[in-house]
Amino acid sequence: MIFDNPLFIIPILTGPLVIIIMLITLKYPPKKVNSLYGYRTKRSMVSQEAWDFAQPYSGKLMIRYMIIYTLTASLAVPMKDLNMIVGVFLSIFTMILFMAIPIIKTEKELKARFENRN
Repeated sequence: MIFDNPLFIIPILTGPLVIIIMLITLKYPPKKVNSLYGYRTKRSMVSQEAWDFAQPYSGKLMIRYMIIYTLTASLAVPMKDLNMIVGVFLSIFTMILFMAIPIIKTEKELKARFENRN
């Protein structure tokens, strides 16, 4: 059954949850640089300008990649006989990958836009 396949369950549950969190973050972005809320990396916290750029940029990328990650649940349909441990590992690995790509892209864009200014 598909509902006991971690390649289906994990993306279907975590993808929309992250999307909802990102939509809230886009609607109510952190106004000032802080270490509690928002996209917080060394590059994004270097200036208010970098911070203001990083919040919507990273949020939109994360939403895009989490939609793709959620759609990977459809790949679980033909893999109904997959070992549970392997399924959990593959799903978590895929989730980390789809969360890392927006971070890497945001960091590259921050570097390109703000590194020479400081």
